[in-house]
Amino acid sequence: MNDKIMTAKEAVRRFIKPGSHIAFGGFTILRRPMTIAREIVRQGIGGLFVTMNGGTVVEEMLAGTGLIKWLETTYLGMEGGMPVAYAIRRCIEEGIIELVEDYSNWSFAQRTLAGRLGLPFMPCLGDLGSDLLEYDTFGKAGLRKKNADGSPRHPGIPPAKYSVIDDPFEGFGLRPASFASGGDSCGNKSNYYSQKKVKSTKYTGKEGVKVLLVPPLKPEVSVIRAQRAASDGTVRIEGLVGPDLDQGLCGKTLIVECERICPPEELRSTPEHNQIAAHFVDAIVEQPYGAYPTAMPNYYDYDYSWFRNYTAQVNHKSLEEVKDFWLEHIESQDDWEYLENKVGYPKLATLRADPGYHYNPNLDRFG
Repeated sequence: MNDKIMTAKEAVRRFIKPGSHIAFGGFTILRRPMTIAREIVRQGIGGLFVTMNGGTVVEEMLAGTGLIKWLETTYLGMEGGMPVAYAIRRCIEEGIIELVEDYSNWSFAQRTLAGRLGLPFMPCLGDLGSDLLEYDTFGKAGLRKKNADGSPRHPGIPPAKYSVIDDPFEGFGLRPASFASGGDSCGNKSNYYSQKKVKSTKYTGKEGVKVLLVPPLKPEVSVIRAQRAASDGTVRIEGLVGPDLDQGLCGKTLIVECERICPPEELRSTPEHNQIAAHFVDAIVEQPYGAYPTAMPNYYDYDYSWFRNYTAQVNHKSLEEVKDFWLEHIESQDDWEYLENKVGYPKLATLRADPGYHYNPNLDRFG
């Protein structure tokens, strides 16, 4: 079992190659796998096809160091006065990031669920009516076509971004619905289809309810962060799970960063709290505080001052200056050295979570 346990340097060297298709877990400033991301930068592995649901500092750092070629995403911003991630925007403008494909948070989540379950697609209504359906960057670049032998141009890019069909159940599942005992009790109060107020023929030419189908997400490597992983690979995530359960299990290889490696017996005592079984995990990397500057519920909070400082340091600067910032900022042998010398234990101590709240209620989050 212990051959799964390795350093970040070894995990990156073994599983991540130039051009790899990588899904990074966590959500915005929650439980981001920063240790692996920083190690990718240290090893200078580029040409990456990066995908995630709600990205921030991981993707900004990889873009800022020129390592992203293609990006498939939902939202990419930074806390601390930077609603749009600066390096990513500049890399798109200057063509360093060649292609960007957009999904909503919900349709992306449905894609990861389809990938995890091995299903050909998942239904979704949220993106209907938006211009996300009209813009197909990968399709325009010819990446959705097949090679002469019938294989896909890229194994991580499906043959279509979306497909819209007529609901074969004629809106039967939409809420609020009718029941024999009376009206529905759900929070939604506006089912215009059932009220015959919507008679759309858009997308299919046939009047009725439309359903958007999204293809599965199939990354080569998924990287997530958890509070604890057992030495056999069993994973327990505390607090908001976000997209990590589905996103972690939709790819071929799963790397798990954690705050602490524990004996399997520790997690077996309450097995219903575990989310990922041992046999799904290919690598376990133990790195306390490795999610910094993002938050790890029950362990430490995010460092809002870091995001404010980043904005002050790079906003309106050239990409070369942004790259210099990142390379200087993470310069170290590994994350142990980075956290001790660049961040410092006094700073990390101020972020410790209060057990009564599971986060740190005393942080200045808006100053």
